[in-house]
Amino acid sequence: MYICSLLMLYNIITCRGNNVFVPCIKLPMIRNFLIAIVFCFPLSVLAQQQRGPFVKYDLFTADREQIFDGGIFTYRMAVDADEIIAINTCNAPYVYFFNKEGVKVDECKLPYEGCLRNMEFDEFDNLMMMDNEETRIFKYVRRTKKIEVIPYTKPEDWYTNLNHFYRFFEIASIPTYYNNPNYYQDFYKTRFPYSYNLWLNYEDGFIYQFAYNFIKKVGNRKTYLSLKRTDLWFSDRLSNKCKPLLIDLEKETTVYFDRALTLYYEDFKSGLIYTWPCAEGHKEAVQLDYCTNIKQKKVWGISTFDDKKVTFSVWEMKR
Repeated sequence: MYICSLLMLYNIITCRGNNVFVPCIKLPMIRNFLIAIVFCFPLSVLAQQQRGPFVKYDLFTADREQIFDGGIFTYRMAVDADEIIAINTCNAPYVYFFNKEGVKVDECKLPYEGCLRNMEFDEFDNLMMMDNEETRIFKYVRRTKKIEVIPYTKPEDWYTNLNHFYRFFEIASIPTYYNNPNYYQDFYKTRFPYSYNLWLNYEDGFIYQFAYNFIKKVGNRKTYLSLKRTDLWFSDRLSNKCKPLLIDLEKETTVYFDRALTLYYEDFKSGLIYTWPCAEGHKEAVQLDYCTNIKQKKVWGISTFDDKKVTFSVWEMKR
């Protein structure tokens, strides 16, 4: 339909239409522009893919060696408000920054060699990174291009360094998980006896907690208050290991990454679940990461990869 409409308009402009009420316009620049749109449009479709509500747009493809330096396919990713993608791998103590065209616009060297446990931009678009031993937070200040080292002494420290919402809220008042060091079940090891898995809605300041089999709306007051029944959403697939990405309170939908190589879109009103497998057709052992930014409208990640190339993509939700 789109292409047919353009062809009809093209015929009118080139005086091939029979409509006497439309003046004959011979503008070579407009004609050529329409021809370009007609023939380029199918190419743009090839870069899109849809599964249920997920619509994936490929951004750019990069050389794997340039980013992963020949090592294992494990990384952390974060995206700022201007959609600049930051990526760090376990293979080198560097963070690389790419715009959505794939041009490297910045890089920084970390005073740490190893895998990062967490990476996220704070409310001022400074990049926050936590070492895997849970002892330090590295803050890369974009304005000065300097790295500040912040002690990490308790699980609340990560959140309070991200934004003023978490600093205002008394996170320690939230009932949370007790981690028995002798029995870690399926979540990753931590040196602390308790942990959180929180997500903040930047529009209204509401905090949510992902737990085993449910999502809990914590609230946006000073301290945690008693729950209403509607503040709990239950699911068989949720755990405190899942990474929260997007939550729509009005539609009662959420997008999360289960850290087992699958993106989930779950509708708690209808009970429908849609998945996007993130490593289909790959036998290589990988650890992927997906993220959103402060606008919380899209999800970024690596969609396809092989031994030579990696493709960065963005997912939008259409429902």
